[in-house]
Amino acid sequence: MSATSLRGYVYYLSFNDDYSRKTWIIYFLKSKDEVFKKFKEFKAIIENLSERKIKILRSDTGGEFTSNEFKYFCKEVEIKREFSTPYNPQQNGVAERKNNTIMEVVKAMIHDQDLPMHLWEEATRTVVYVQNRISHRALANKTQEEMFTGVKPEVSHLKIFGSLVYIHVPKDKRSKLDP
Repeated sequence: MSATSLRGYVYYLSFNDDYSRKTWIIYFLKSKDEVFKKFKEFKAIIENLSERKIKILRSDTGGEFTSNEFKYFCKEVEIKREFSTPYNPQQNGVAERKNNTIMEVVKAMIHDQDLPMHLWEEATRTVVYVQNRISHRALANKTQEEMFTGVKPEVSHLKIFGSLVYIHVPKDKRSKLDP
């Protein structure tokens, strides 16, 4: 990311399911050395929620995925690792296309609402949330959420990103001159 987010993040890490195409969790990172810790956190959450084990992890050959610590952990918990050939992102097509789409939509949302680029983290969270809840031709017009849970998600609560909002501050939390 070319801009630092409000919370100081520079990168994001997403975990995508090949079957449902759902982006499970998106983590925001200040440095790439956080990837291993976030993968372990993701593994615990997913295996607890789904009661299934992660069997294969496909990634590029970036140093954050090829460390000895990562290698030994995956071996210990019996996760097969698959790496795309360097400079050949097509081998990890679903994830690469997903990341490109996320960034294209983030930029469009920020520019459409004429917002500062440091809001990319909020826009990215929104994109992933919405994409998991819209139908996809490759999934026979089901949503990614529906492919995983079997339940069509509710979307009536969605609003346009960047819309003006008003937040009520309780009387005891404001002074006479506060708006």
